[in-house]
Amino acid sequence: MTETKLTGAAGKADQAGTAGTSGLAGNAGLDGCAPEVDYILELGVEEIPAGYFGKAVEYITERLGRELAAARLPFSRMEVWGGPRRLAMGLWGLRAQQPDVSEEVTGPPLSSAFDANGNPTRAAEGFAKGQGVPVSEIYTVTTPKGDYLAVTRKLKGKPCGEILAAAIPALLGSLPFPKTMRWGEGNFTFVRPVHWLLSVLGGEILPMEFAGMKAGRVSYGHRFLSPGAVRVSGPGEYPARLAEAHVLVSFEERRRAVLEEIRKAAGGAGSDLSPDLDPELVDEVANLVEEPAAVLGGFDSQFLDLPLVVSATAMKEHQRYFPVMDHQGRQAPAFIAVNNTRARDMDTVRRGHERVLRARLEDARFYYVDDRRTPLASRAADLDLVVFHRKLGSYAAKVERIARLASDIAQECAPEARDTAARAAALCKCDLLTGVVKEFPSLQGVMGREYALMDGEPKDVAEAISEHYLPVRAGGALPATAAGAVLALADKIDTICGCFWMNEIPTGAADPFALRRQALGAILIMLERGWRMSLESHVERAMSALGPLSGKGRNAREIRSQVLEFFNARLKTHILAQGVSPDAAEAVLSLHGSFPLASVQRAVALEGLKRREGFRDLAQTFKRVVNIIKKFGGRELPMSPGLLALPAEKALLDAVSALDNESGGYLSRGDFAGLLDRIASLKSPVDAFFEDVLVDDPDHDLKTARVALLNRTASLFELVADFSRISTA
Repeated sequence: MTETKLTGAAGKADQAGTAGTSGLAGNAGLDGCAPEVDYILELGVEEIPAGYFGKAVEYITERLGRELAAARLPFSRMEVWGGPRRLAMGLWGLRAQQPDVSEEVTGPPLSSAFDANGNPTRAAEGFAKGQGVPVSEIYTVTTPKGDYLAVTRKLKGKPCGEILAAAIPALLGSLPFPKTMRWGEGNFTFVRPVHWLLSVLGGEILPMEFAGMKAGRVSYGHRFLSPGAVRVSGPGEYPARLAEAHVLVSFEERRRAVLEEIRKAAGGAGSDLSPDLDPELVDEVANLVEEPAAVLGGFDSQFLDLPLVVSATAMKEHQRYFPVMDHQGRQAPAFIAVNNTRARDMDTVRRGHERVLRARLEDARFYYVDDRRTPLASRAADLDLVVFHRKLGSYAAKVERIARLASDIAQECAPEARDTAARAAALCKCDLLTGVVKEFPSLQGVMGREYALMDGEPKDVAEAISEHYLPVRAGGALPATAAGAVLALADKIDTICGCFWMNEIPTGAADPFALRRQALGAILIMLERGWRMSLESHVERAMSALGPLSGKGRNAREIRSQVLEFFNARLKTHILAQGVSPDAAEAVLSLHGSFPLASVQRAVALEGLKRREGFRDLAQTFKRVVNIIKKFGGRELPMSPGLLALPAEKALLDAVSALDNESGGYLSRGDFAGLLDRIASLKSPVDAFFEDVLVDDPDHDLKTARVALLNRTASLFELVADFSRISTA
């Protein structure tokens, strides 16, 4: 872009070369000159749910870092802390003031800037006045759209405190908490009522307000052990000052302290005791306490008659207690509770925990004993009384659909597991009617396995009942048995198809049936088992089973396409995670997305070819083939090899025919890298064809034969991907 400066009222032009600016400038030579300051922020609240911290900390780190970068305020270090009664953030080495910058502002076209006598028009004068500069400082810039008036406006950098005072309240107000609340008489909503706001920049209070609280320089310690005010001057002293007040602000530090307390409690009663250190429970407890204090408790050995999973769930989920094992790995009649306060008399604390746990175990024992009076299989008849979804009918109807779909999947992928999957399908939802599962919903499937084993069902049937819910979370375990994998796929496909059929489609804000997790889980099961199954065919079967329940006016074909697109979105995410570029993933999925395993293998092989020298020319050759097909005909033209007499077209026909004969072997072996190598060998005969053969021959039959040959060539490329979707830029 060139610049021309305007001089004087006459508007004569004086060429100034290319000395103009574009966008923001002015950072050069300023870094290191401005002073640096530290900043500490803490928001004091009532106890925040333990599961809310992770995303809040990530959000603060990402968004604030992005906003400071956009504001041209570098810093040397950021740390974000979260605890039961506080969210805090520290910045070290923050630039005290933005650098001054120059901003180029473009105005009206040059053609409207001067009258016939060369004097500035009202447009030029208005532009200069609006920018606060005389007309003499306006210049012209030449852009791809033409010549325009422009002016360089100098912007004075703002103090970092001014930027933080505006950004921090907005940041806190946008934190992504699952639930918020109102309190008092105000209309403000937040995760919990706010009690104090600490905001100190460079040792001085940075004024701001949030949720009715004005900023100060004090925090508060442990609610019981040190409830008084704690004066804080900066982030460097913040963790130590709060630790003196019995608050560990670092999650990692609290987690280490929790583990140490648990080990000390277990070792205090005998070295043969080993606590069950469930990582998720350790993390949860670490976010429930500010300074942990653990105590070892016991319970009556009669409760050891309960399945371990039942008593452990009663401890973990209801009480956040840690079960304890003996030296032989058996459950001991003991538990460890982690408290937020170290009381003077920890024996009293221990006895309180024991009383609470005994009541929980009594309830679990009652439900368990009552459940054992009715065999699992006998509960199947009552599934008709339990609603799966008000529009999709009962669990009995769902079980019937699952059984049919599982039979089809097993027939295609695991015939040896068909009978096992059929029996497991009949029993897989029966434990939803048991008292233990009603009390502990997380044990669905798990109790089905336990009760099935007690009823004498084969072990592989019992395992399939439990495994059909897997995976239960991102990165969770997948079914270990073929029957469990078959049943899990059938259940997930049925649920996804049913929800889409009833227009219960996930949105950006809500996915109440966890359909995204179920779709990804189904894909991972197919990949892990190495099943080359057609997802489309089983989706179609699942949709057919839902036919009588269809909503009025819904188009079955459209819904099926939506379901497949939903699966493809999850599959694409997985493929990208393998290091495949987006265009390669899209090129494969556009043609082969209904076969997840083969799609992943195709995409990985294609990405490998993309990185090789000469791929760009290969892709362009294919695109030329596709363009000519689009220009001269469709894809359903009959081959007429007898009309192809030129050496170049006969050579291409021979090469295509040879690869056509070999392609089945490559596909059956899943050797897409080898297939791509053979496809790449077509480039030379295709290039020779375009060099020596006129496709648009006056002879209609000959032209048709040549287009048909190109159709056949394109179909071989498309055995792997739609090369026209691959970027060659």
